[in-house]
Amino acid sequence: MSTAIALLKGSVTRVSQTFVSIIVAFVMMPFLIHELGDHWYGIWTVVGSLAAAYHLFDMGMASAVTRYVSQSFGLKDDHQANVTINTALVIYIAIAFVIVLASIGASFASRFFLESETDKDLVQLLVLIIGVSVALEFPFNALAGVASAKLRFHQVALTRIAMTLLGAVLTWWFISNGYGIVALAVITFCTARISNLLYLLICKSAFPGLRFSKTLASRANSKELFQYSAWSFVIAIAYQLRNNVDNFVVAGFLSAASVTHYAIGLRLVDYVAQFLSQATNMFVPIFTSYHAREDKRELHSKLLFITRLNLVVALIAGGGLVIFGDAFIVRWMGPDYSDAYWVMVILLTGRLIGFANHPLNSAMYAANKHSIVAKIDVVEVILNLGLSLILVQFYGLIGVALGTMIPLLLLRLFVLPTFACRAIELPTRDYYLCMARPLVALLIPLSILFYWIHVSVKLDGYPDIIGLAMVMSLICGIAGLKLAFSESEKVELRKLVPNQRLKSWI
Repeated sequence: MSTAIALLKGSVTRVSQTFVSIIVAFVMMPFLIHELGDHWYGIWTVVGSLAAAYHLFDMGMASAVTRYVSQSFGLKDDHQANVTINTALVIYIAIAFVIVLASIGASFASRFFLESETDKDLVQLLVLIIGVSVALEFPFNALAGVASAKLRFHQVALTRIAMTLLGAVLTWWFISNGYGIVALAVITFCTARISNLLYLLICKSAFPGLRFSKTLASRANSKELFQYSAWSFVIAIAYQLRNNVDNFVVAGFLSAASVTHYAIGLRLVDYVAQFLSQATNMFVPIFTSYHAREDKRELHSKLLFITRLNLVVALIAGGGLVIFGDAFIVRWMGPDYSDAYWVMVILLTGRLIGFANHPLNSAMYAANKHSIVAKIDVVEVILNLGLSLILVQFYGLIGVALGTMIPLLLLRLFVLPTFACRAIELPTRDYYLCMARPLVALLIPLSILFYWIHVSVKLDGYPDIIGLAMVMSLICGIAGLKLAFSESEKVELRKLVPNQRLKSWI
């Protein structure tokens, strides 16, 4: 299978996985609240947040393993790949042991926050089950990079879709039959173990030379992994702060009710960002391979091509949200929440610039220069908090959104490209020029469609919104394919299209 086809399959299945996860979450949330009640659903949410916190114990190690395993595969050095995997396995087993101890401590500590003895026993059991489940997942992180470096994205995504659906079906049956919240924890535990086993089988199939032996673990390799992962950990912390700081500012300066209005706009932007990320954010292993072979020409060529592709997809998705977001929010939540639209537009502007930079971020990870991204992320979070605290006092929700968007716009549009292009020896001028064609090709039709729909069209319901959104996507998709790429890039795009008639459209 060619690299282009493998990436296309991966993109389609990853987007499908995100879609399935969102739909299942929409369906299961009201069901669980109704069956478990507000009290126990709230406890389950808190336990889930604790489980999410445990994942910070990874400390960015997964990204380090992905980078060094991908580098070994790029150099066709299977032995070094096994050294990295086994070194990471030793580290992850130690982390898993720490998480188990932390879970035991958290399970006993949880008793101090509850009054009912029945509640104390159940919550203690829940915290222990979920904690041990997360701990057992960590050793499998040692295989991070195997499936992606071998372009098995579609197999991993299909596995996750299957586990999501299996978990939903089991949850529906057991909870409907009165088995309660412990059954929910056991189902989560069991589906995670099946998912881990399937992931191991995918990696073993992708890398037949995979071997496990404590003799392959290397102290020197562990030092390399920790040096690389430290900056990845900083990026992960900055990401969590960026995603959560706005809610605290809104709640502190405005009201808890205002958080809901802000969250609606933020949620729509997050959904679009998830789809975009799953569709195209798969290039660290490929860039790592080029970097390992010191093939700068191919690295630069593919980086510019993927940046254009990212920008085309981002402009179509983001443009659609701007054009139809107002009508969708009113139809979805009601006219009282229409103020969420401008929050959404402002946040979307910053996030789309960040999304256009994803290939550049991937190149930084591949070249072990991601410290640049980490430092910029830290500055961004500090500016975000400072500006939001100032602007919320003058402009309310819009001020908080501007406080988030302005640092993203300035740092991702000007600062990151300057430092990142210098790090990988790519002329900054070439990077900016590669974005000019997509912007010209798509901003004109998007502006015309925005004006026409907002002046001449009344969107009464979901069918109207979906129908016109499909028309918009078709028009802008054709414009993007025809005008946003060079002739050599169109040759690459045609390889992704199986139908001869469709090829002629590009």
